[in-house]
Amino acid sequence: MGRYSYSQPSSSEEYDIDITSLLQAEADLYGEEVESSHHIVEPVQYPPQPECDDGIPKTCYCGGEPVVAAAHTSKDIGRRYFTCENADDGESHIWKWWDVAVTEELRDYQRQLREVKDQANDIDERLVKLEKSVGGGH
Repeated sequence: MGRYSYSQPSSSEEYDIDITSLLQAEADLYGEEVESSHHIVEPVQYPPQPECDDGIPKTCYCGGEPVVAAAHTSKDIGRRYFTCENADDGESHIWKWWDVAVTEELRDYQRQLREVKDQANDIDERLVKLEKSVGGGH
């Protein structure tokens, strides 16, 4: 069997590395990461577009799917809003408060329900008139 030998440098001077500066650089890097994750910018309200003008947005300007997120600002903390799944790419995407969108959506459903009820009432009135004219002729 052969003999193995291992030699270690006798002095740290051979490595021109300052461990303190490496640790400081790593701490700075993590510090910037933490700082950036707590630096949340106010959401930008883009002008209304046909795709998401009224009610719950169905699609984003980019064609992406809307998602619900929560605000992190002290004024609106926890308030939900619609945004795009691609919102982090720096382009323009939808942004709309969830409660505003749902209120608009409900208002639209109420309007549609009133129209259906009005149509049903018109049909009922015509049916009554038809029954009177058919029944009155005998």
